[in-house]
Amino acid sequence: MRSSIVDMGSPHQLTVFSPPGIAVESYRYPTVLAGVLVSTTPSEHLAIFDHPETWLGLDRESIASMRRSLYHLAIPIDTRAMSPSDSVRTLQAIALSATPVAIDAEVQSLPPRHILPHSGMLPTGPTVIASKLDILSEPETSKMAERITQKDIPAHDAVWQLLDYDYSLDQVARLFSVGLLGRHASRRMVPTRGAYKAVIDAFVVRALQETEGEHTISESRVYATNMLGENFVVLMRPGPSRVDYLRVELTDNGVKTSYSLQEPSRPSSDPRTSMYADHVRFAAFSALLRERKSAHITVFHHADKNVNSVLGAWVARAGVTRALSSKGSACGNLPETLRLLDTILVPDLDTWLDIAPVSESETPENGSMVAPLLRRR
Repeated sequence: MRSSIVDMGSPHQLTVFSPPGIAVESYRYPTVLAGVLVSTTPSEHLAIFDHPETWLGLDRESIASMRRSLYHLAIPIDTRAMSPSDSVRTLQAIALSATPVAIDAEVQSLPPRHILPHSGMLPTGPTVIASKLDILSEPETSKMAERITQKDIPAHDAVWQLLDYDYSLDQVARLFSVGLLGRHASRRMVPTRGAYKAVIDAFVVRALQETEGEHTISESRVYATNMLGENFVVLMRPGPSRVDYLRVELTDNGVKTSYSLQEPSRPSSDPRTSMYADHVRFAAFSALLRERKSAHITVFHHADKNVNSVLGAWVARAGVTRALSSKGSACGNLPETLRLLDTILVPDLDTWLDIAPVSESETPENGSMVAPLLRRR
C-alpha cells in the first residue's frame, strides 16, 4: 500500500523520538520510502509503541493511540545503489538500537495526527518526507544483533539465529527491511511487508525441519480465546506439523469466508488471508518449537472487519499466541472433539467445514485438515 505523502511547506528542524521503529514502503522501483517511526514528545512508555509483544493486556484504543502518535518520517532510498548512503547508515543504526532514540529531523510541517492502515504492517500516523535524519542520542545497540548482522551468511540463517536468541519477529523484520541480513553483496532495503514474509517463511521452513523428528502430541486439544473482540479457536491434533487457517469475517456486505491451507497444491483463497495465515503460522510453530512436539493445527478465526482491520495481521498472530498460552481442553476422540467444537465455534461447525475445498482423495490418514471432521456428515 502506497502512503499519502504529506508536503506542508518549507522544511524546518524538529527533535523527535523513536521507540525505535522503522517502516519501509514501496514507492517507485527501485526507490522505496524508508523511514523512522517517531513521536514528537518523549514518553516513559515510548519503548512499547513499536513492540507488540508488550500489548497483550492493552485495549484497542490504547494500541491505536500509540500507533496514531507515530509519524513516519521517510527518505526516498535507491535500493539498488543503497543511497543516499548516510541515510541508509542512520536507519540501520536506529534499527539496531535496543532503546528509544532521539533524532534531529528536517521535515515539512507535520499534519494533524491520524491513523493509517498499511497492508502487511502495523498502522502508523501520516508519512512525511524528511530531508535529513540525524541521531542525537547514541543508540544502545544490541550486541548480539550487531554480531549476527555483521556475518556474511544467508539471510535465512541469520533469521534463525536472531529468533533463537529470542529477538521478536518484529525486531528481525526491522533488521531485514533495512538491508542488514543476508550475504553482504546482495543486501538491499525491502518493504517491511516483504521483510515479514521472508522472515516468517524462513522460520517456518526451519521449524518444520526441527519438529520433523519430534514426537507428535499424544491427544487432541482445543484452545480458545478472545482477542480485542475477535474469537480464536485452535484445534491441535496428533500428526505431522502443519498449520491450516480458516477465517470467517463480518463485513459491511455480510459474512466473508476464506482459508489458507499449508499444502502446496491448495493456494490460499486470497492474498490478504495468506498474509494473515503467515502470522498465524509464526505463532503456532513457535508454540510447537517450545514444546519440541509435532502436531496438526487448525485455527478458526472469527473476525470483524469494522473492529480491528486497521491493526492488520498482528491481531491474528497475537490471538493464536494467547490461545496457545492457555491450558486448553483435551479431547479423547473425534466425536468428543466435534462436540467441543460445536459448543464453542461461532458460527457453527458446518459453516467452517464449508470454507475450504476438499478433494475426493482426502482421507484421515493423509494429514488432511478437513476430511476427518467430515465423517460427522
